[in-house]
Amino acid sequence: MAAECAICSGTGYALREDTGGVLTSVRCACEIGRRGKRLLQASRIPERYAHCSFDSEGEHSRGFEIHDPSHETALGICRRWAEAFPGEPEDPGLMLVGPPGLGKTHLVISVARYLMEHKGVRVLFYEQRALLKALQGTFETGSGRQESDVFRPVLDCELLVLDDLGAGRTTEWAKDVLHDVISHRYNARKPILITTNVTLAAPDEKRAGRSVDAPLTLADRLGVALISRLHEMCRIVTLGGKDYRTGVLAQQRFS
Repeated sequence: MAAECAICSGTGYALREDTGGVLTSVRCACEIGRRGKRLLQASRIPERYAHCSFDSEGEHSRGFEIHDPSHETALGICRRWAEAFPGEPEDPGLMLVGPPGLGKTHLVISVARYLMEHKGVRVLFYEQRALLKALQGTFETGSGRQESDVFRPVLDCELLVLDDLGAGRTTEWAKDVLHDVISHRYNARKPILITTNVTLAAPDEKRAGRSVDAPLTLADRLGVALISRLHEMCRIVTLGGKDYRTGVLAQQRFS
């Protein structure tokens, strides 16, 4: 059985005296910690990433490793964004762009953990393909879930983390779903954190003039209009360097 908090005696609230000598009731640090744990459990963050953080803090967290100058820049941007949250309504979210294995997912989950643990923010994490599969599952006979059971939390959570945007085959239905999610949060001024392994492309870039076997850009997959909206609602943060999994991690395991 956990020891009773010496500050609030288990009530979850403590008294604080301001400069004028007036006592007010505030949420105790122990209650903020408990709320953070509950929020983490409800966030859908995968177990593999549950301990990601900006810095290593004890045995239950794994700090972000810097292997390229762009990593240090991205870490600073993400840390400042989290500390300033919620900021102003017009402040943009973040979209981390770069090849696989550079730590993009680690960084956005570090932001999410910081906000849940320190500010009590309701965060929801979805990898794009998992979101689409969850919605498709509601169409099956006897699923017991309605489309709104999946869709409404994605639209209404305080912060949405959308991982691996543009992954896999993007059907017209998938485009419509992603357009609805992003447009709703855009119109409601709700923040979003996005990662993608796919080259973004400028909003006005056309596929015409490029080689027919050139890799599809995010604009090709999702449409120019949605990319234009993402440029407005997100600060684009580009990461470079080598794949951590096939480079650094492999060397550590076999050295």
